[in-house]
Amino acid sequence: MIPRAAIPIGNEEIVAAFRSLFEGVEAVRDKVTTFENDLASYLGSKKVFGLNSGRTALYTALQALNLKRGDEVIVPAYTCAIVVEVTLRLGLKPVLVDADPATYNIDPELLPQAVSSRTKAVIPVHLFGQPCEMERIAEMAAKYSLYIIEDVAQALGAEYKKAKMGTFGDLAIFSFGPGKSMTSGEGGALSINDEELVEKVTAIESKLPNPDFSWFVHCLKNIVPMKVFSNPHYYALIKRFLQESLKKADRAILENCQRLLGEDDQGHLSPTIALAKMPLLSAEVARIQLRKLDGFNQKRIRNAEVLTKLLDRSDNSIQLPRVSPDRKTTFTRYPIRMLKGSRDEVIRGLVERGIDAGTPYDYLTDLYRSLRAKAPNAATLANSLLTVPNHPLLKPSDTVKIAETLFNKLPRNRNTGTRQKSLR
Repeated sequence: MIPRAAIPIGNEEIVAAFRSLFEGVEAVRDKVTTFENDLASYLGSKKVFGLNSGRTALYTALQALNLKRGDEVIVPAYTCAIVVEVTLRLGLKPVLVDADPATYNIDPELLPQAVSSRTKAVIPVHLFGQPCEMERIAEMAAKYSLYIIEDVAQALGAEYKKAKMGTFGDLAIFSFGPGKSMTSGEGGALSINDEELVEKVTAIESKLPNPDFSWFVHCLKNIVPMKVFSNPHYYALIKRFLQESLKKADRAILENCQRLLGEDDQGHLSPTIALAKMPLLSAEVARIQLRKLDGFNQKRIRNAEVLTKLLDRSDNSIQLPRVSPDRKTTFTRYPIRMLKGSRDEVIRGLVERGIDAGTPYDYLTDLYRSLRAKAPNAATLANSLLTVPNHPLLKPSDTVKIAETLFNKLPRNRNTGTRQKSLR
């Protein structure tokens, strides 16, 4: 079974992870600071704060803006709902803006319709490693006096007009969990480009607790299995468990949003966010992974080029990712939109051939109903988009297998009545 997402974990990372458990308290801050400086240098940002997760980074970023309860924050309609949950937890009102059906990112031309006197910030998410139209978003933000918080969780190393993602907004958040551009088991960072916000973030970060031992265990439980089960021969053993775990996490986020919106007052919020500083384990592993990041991304880009070349010969039953010449898309996921036929049937066919395909954010239509929001493009994507494996551990034969299997599972071309059996 070819894993849907995998990141190479070397022995160097494993040794660093276990060694960090025996470091003295005095070493922690210095080594976390070293990682922060390394990431700031890579991005070209003024200041970076390491944190225990991307969710903590977003929570901290919104807190730093000194927003009032009821203030509005513009978020993409098509993205992980944790962005909405964090916004709601702070007493803010998320305003959904529909997706561009070509890029799947937030459509900047729709921003003016979403702005009111209470709107204070916009969170563009660079989904699947595809940079948003940041020049247009920055123009709109300046016009309406909005803060920009870039969500770079899936796009570390991606570029827009030769500049790294995470350098366009006032703030930018990053995540290093499993399935991201690089990993530290779990972890995140907050990058600051507006010097006026450095002092505010420093004050908030200083009050965050240090992660407890259970968080170290959590990180190790992600790192060690990732090294072992990224192997296609072993991945099938945990595939079902992993899928159930991801579905459970998605359900928890959706249920939290519904409770925060007052639709469900039964029970307490699920603990989807644990605010804390960055642990030494995450900093040490992330520093090693950062050195390898450009190589990871280059492999993803090459895989995507092969998939696109092979699948471009298919009929009009699918929409392939669009790559703009002014952007470096890192393809942390390779998304394919089904225009005809059954998405579930195609995914079943891929899984039968040992290819772990999936349906990203297919639960979002329930969130749209809860928010009473209309996002027709995003709703279409939630019901038609699938992702196939694209990661640095893919072999050339894997990309050919993925493309051929998908090609042969597509609806029959009505014009010719036949399909090729091989793309070679």
